[in-house]
Amino acid sequence: MRIQAFHLTKIHPSGVKVLDDAYFSAPEGSFTVVLGDSRAGKSTILKILGGEEKPTSGVLKIDHKDIYAFSEKEKRQWLQGVGMIFPDLKLFPDKTVEENIHFVLRAKGASGEGEKEAIAKLLSNAGLAGKASSQPVGLSSGEQRMVLALRAMIFRPRLLLADDPFQGLDDKSTSILFHLFRELNRTGSTIVLSTQQMSFLSAAKEKLSPSIQWIKLDEGKLEPLEESVS
Repeated sequence: MRIQAFHLTKIHPSGVKVLDDAYFSAPEGSFTVVLGDSRAGKSTILKILGGEEKPTSGVLKIDHKDIYAFSEKEKRQWLQGVGMIFPDLKLFPDKTVEENIHFVLRAKGASGEGEKEAIAKLLSNAGLAGKASSQPVGLSSGEQRMVLALRAMIFRPRLLLADDPFQGLDDKSTSILFHLFRELNRTGSTIVLSTQQMSFLSAAKEKLSPSIQWIKLDEGKLEPLEESVS
């Protein structure tokens, strides 16, 4: 999906201006990282891109369409191609890891032949081989966050929004998840990822092969941190 935002402003009911006349562009199939301090407004940006928080003013178009002008039916259809990873999302406590992931496949209309094998392969690639039958209560917090990420990626969304997905993960798990994001991006998915971990920048430079767009969110403004890293 292609993202274009012009004069984007978001003012919370408290009066805090999270976005101030911001511009943002992400070509289809691109990988964008939004860097910013805690409470800078990174989550708000991703929620706006995901259709969850309407901007106060400005224009947001995804694939040349104003998603906030969609009917409920059009929005549901559009969301079929969007994967989301947010800190407040939780696994279903009464479902196994496999059932949690399969639920999203079915909800997105992507379930079908070979799904069990696909889930097993993704779990193995994430270092969670043998966890398919585990309940969320039996997983560590880091493992739960990893499964939440896998659940958002399993159906190969056209747009993946990941809000601080490395929070609570150790270095090894962060590296594994970042590699999975790279692989998804190589299949054509547009990825917008936010993080407050500035150390992520130098680490990603060394590992990333496709180009990446770096954006810094500061006082409501979105500014390119670097042209690109290749």
